[in-house]
Amino acid sequence: MIRLIATDLDGTIINSANECHPSTVEEIKRLRGMGVRFCVCSGRPLDSVVGLLKGWGLENDTDYLIGSNGGEVMELATGKRAEAYPLSPELLRELWDIYEPLGLIPTYQIGMDLYLPVITPQAEIVAHRVGINLIQQDVRTMDIEQRIKTLFILNPEDMEKAERYAAEHPDPRYIAFKTAPDLFEMTHPMLAKDVGVQIVAAMMHITPNEIMTFGDTTNDIRMLEYARYGICVANGTDDAKAAAFDIAPAMEEQGFAKYLRQHLQTPEYK
Repeated sequence: MIRLIATDLDGTIINSANECHPSTVEEIKRLRGMGVRFCVCSGRPLDSVVGLLKGWGLENDTDYLIGSNGGEVMELATGKRAEAYPLSPELLRELWDIYEPLGLIPTYQIGMDLYLPVITPQAEIVAHRVGINLIQQDVRTMDIEQRIKTLFILNPEDMEKAERYAAEHPDPRYIAFKTAPDLFEMTHPMLAKDVGVQIVAAMMHITPNEIMTFGDTTNDIRMLEYARYGICVANGTDDAKAAAFDIAPAMEEQGFAKYLRQHLQTPEYK
């Protein structure tokens, strides 16, 4: 029996215009009416996701939020929060020094404000897409605290260079990966979305056999593998598809809703 559905956002149920299709909202309502809980699992910081739920029509039907690629969890009904595997301020500064010369823009987020040394057109695109405020300031001059992740903004044509550098310079203190065509992130090597899903599962007292997850790209893989039923949308990357239990139609075709309508007329997976 499926008791929890956890899904990635961008590229899975949220399109490039930052919209959630009404069929997705309707399907979530239907399943919650049968007792299935719904969880949003994003690479975005948790607080920024909270502020976007209303615009997507999900504010009344989301039971759990997972943010920062699995590092932050919130139970909406109670406001209870949990965190896992933060990066130290010293490591954040070191990563900024390493990757900024490659053309990546280092950032530091406080609530809905994203601090960065220069505001570029690409940064403005990111801010509009994820609903955050940009504040121009040299992050190295700030009094910073530990963070679940550090985020770099870059032009999409520079992504291959960033990924190649990270692959050629592995470091046991962090992992680096693409989360969008213009976003490159670093987190603790133990941190991934499955960590957040495991925290939610512990809150609900359920097992992976009772969980279905949806995703579309590399940072969703561990979440797809953790759940008994990990579903990748057809527009997803090849590595995510290879890790998945099954493939849903593409996000542009409302694949999340179509898959659930076809396979979950009851909480029993068929």
